[in-house]
Amino acid sequence: MRIHPFRDGDVHRTFRSIVEKTVHEIEGLESDYVLKASLVELQEYYASKVRITPLSLSTQHHYIDTQEGTQIDVSHDIRYGAFADERITVKGTVLRIAIPFTGDPGLWRIRPSTFSISGYPELELREEVVVFGCRFLDDSPEPERLKNEIERNVRSLGDAVATLASDVTKHNQDATQQVREAIGRKLTKARAAVDAVASLGIPIRQKTAPETFVVPTKKRKSPVSRPQVPTEQFTQEPVMEQEVYEHILGVLKGMALVIERSPSSFSSLDEEAIRTHCLIQLNGHYEGLATGETFNSSGKTDILVRVGDRNVFIAECKFWRGPKSFSGAIDQLLSYMSWRDSKCALLIFNRQKGSSAVRRKMHEIMVARNEHRRILAQDPDGDSRYVLVKPSDPGREIQTTTMLFDI
Repeated sequence: MRIHPFRDGDVHRTFRSIVEKTVHEIEGLESDYVLKASLVELQEYYASKVRITPLSLSTQHHYIDTQEGTQIDVSHDIRYGAFADERITVKGTVLRIAIPFTGDPGLWRIRPSTFSISGYPELELREEVVVFGCRFLDDSPEPERLKNEIERNVRSLGDAVATLASDVTKHNQDATQQVREAIGRKLTKARAAVDAVASLGIPIRQKTAPETFVVPTKKRKSPVSRPQVPTEQFTQEPVMEQEVYEHILGVLKGMALVIERSPSSFSSLDEEAIRTHCLIQLNGHYEGLATGETFNSSGKTDILVRVGDRNVFIAECKFWRGPKSFSGAIDQLLSYMSWRDSKCALLIFNRQKGSSAVRRKMHEIMVARNEHRRILAQDPDGDSRYVLVKPSDPGREIQTTTMLFDI
């Protein structure tokens, strides 16, 4: 396909129309769908619709693609003694110069925010390569002039692509934020449309200062298609406030650090005993309104907050016994979580050397999970946090924090 590059559209108007079309689509979503969908999946799906892959031109790798004979019109060249009404052609050669590129090929038609007024060579647009031609007369090849012409064209195309890439980068940042804001507005309207409140509040009270449970925000990784949602009608569910979640994790981390710093005092403890110590600390900070203890245990290693017959928060205390055991702990956690917004934690105690390698392996396992949607935080020397969505339970996000402690 032959094109005149950077002529068909202004970069700002073109990019703005992409965002406006997507925002209009978001505004037209059904309220029930928005309320049931994973916010992370919605954000990523619509961000992918406005996100553009910038062009990158490998100017240093340009090469001669073909060399072939041609006839060159010299009718207006006085060296050939031509008259105004005569057409004279002489033998010449055309070199076709190819330059590899990556990115969205449609961008070759878009005019960058700054561009050369002297124009650009006509291009043949191929898959991952653009080609332009340079001609010379066989009887006067002028190699230095030809070399300069090729270098000038390569440089002008490279400069335009670099400017356009900067435009695309800014667009991707701004457009992603605009999409998130549009989804936020739509979510607010959807909640109002069903006369819902942003949080219900789980009955929980901190002993020193009253707290309420509300449960998390939602985030996810690039879906290929529009996010799936449950078929049943949307109903409000209890959620835990992020502030409360952070405080709970802080209490658990504090207890784990005590164990980490005094290994001899806890060397004989198993996972169940560690869990019991954590329960004591947590229930020292919180009390339930209906029961004496907000934090309970179920099975041998978990710590949980339950509303009715569902878990809104759960933590697992496990010793590191390798990737298979760690994956099993994740499976166990996910099997317990069934609220639309759930939060959980994995406290891993390491008795081996090489905690950095263990952290890396934990992170690799988390992001490789089929349920993984987004990395919220990842500290190579500390805690990491992820958003998971079970394919069997679409629209329901599970915020999962992993902690590793050396004992």
